[in-house]
Amino acid sequence: MKQIKSKLILNTFDGTMKKLSINPKCTDSKVEFNIKYYNEEDILTKASIIFKGVIAIDFEINYFDNFIGSELFGFYEIFETAAKINMLEKIFNNRLEGYLYHGNYNYDPNEEHDMLNYREPLNEIIKKIDNYRLYQQETGGGIFYILALDYEVAYR
Repeated sequence: MKQIKSKLILNTFDGTMKKLSINPKCTDSKVEFNIKYYNEEDILTKASIIFKGVIAIDFEINYFDNFIGSELFGFYEIFETAAKINMLEKIFNNRLEGYLYHGNYNYDPNEEHDMLNYREPLNEIIKKIDNYRLYQQETGGGIFYILALDYEVAYR
């Protein structure tokens, strides 16, 4: 039997992302996508997808052959725990690399007490990873990933 890795939550094909709002407040962060798309009855629909308890955001934007956010192909939930943890690890490592890139810091990757190796907050989140859900919004211009406690769709 094939394991289900993801699920389409909302078919937003042939739509436009009008606005993306991010309100950072640590683990109480909120993200909102304002979108327009044609629903199953071919009626132009305006909606907001609001994410609550956001702990991680990742964007992969394609500037090469599409306008950013020009077409929305779908809003999904990804079920794999490994995908959630990989996203958190990527962000943790990007923070470390960014700090080292811009600073003159005598970093020791083997020193567990080095401030850049401090993983306790990350490890605490990973212990609770099953409480969080990984969402993916595909667009013609790229892909947006949101790791959050929950979401709601508000029609405007």
